Amino acid sequence: MVRAITFDAFGTLIDTGRDVLIRIARAVCDDHQLAVDPEALLATWDRHFFGPEGDSFLTLEEITEGSLGKAFREHGIEGDPRPYVDQLVSLWRQAKAYAEVPAVLAALDGIPRAVVSNADHEFLIDILKRNGLRFDAVITSESARTYKPRPRIFEAALESLQVAPRDVVHVGDSLHADIAGASRLGMRTVWVNRAGVHRGPGDPTPDAEATDLTALPEIIARIA
Repeated sequence: MVRAITFDAFGTLIDTGRDVLIRIARAVCDDHQLAVDPEALLATWDRHFFGPEGDSFLTLEEITEGSLGKAFREHGIEGDPRPYVDQLVSLWRQAKAYAEVPAVLAALDGIPRAVVSNADHEFLIDILKRNGLRFDAVITSESARTYKPRPRIFEAALESLQVAPRDVVHVGDSLHADIAGASRLGMRTVWVNRAGVHRGPGDPTPDAEATDLTALPEIIARIA
């Protein structure tokens, strides 16, 4: 029986769009007159984004700035990455929910639900409020002091909703952070594969897959 649903935020409920990152990477290349392609700079930035998690927790904004700084150094860029991080955060704050989200959440009304997101807390709360999305709990990497796929962030959601892992379905777009992370705890999973990515041999297997959230009420009913 499905007693609760947990959702990833970005790429699942909220459309941040890769074009925003490309826009920032292009601004860096233009401002510093780089010969490198913005996609190449973005690939370097992405490679440095999530390194090993050490003893000191860093917020997502701190990680964003640190990883962009490493990309700057790797490409020989002199200057402060902070203004570009500020631009990125400002653009992310304007992100909208995917078109189907309000109707899907309305159809699932009555089932306790939470957001479990690798995001800074007040940043995510603000975006959810501006989009009119309400949840029984919002668990972020900042509030849990760790990042998906580590179990502690999922456990915080389970504790908040007071449910056992087997009674929860986690919905997310990342095979690594969402599907693998939730599955390890015994939660059932729905992979939101908006980009039409093909799973590789070593990738985790979700309980269900969808191209967006439209069919989620039917999937939940079937899983239940």
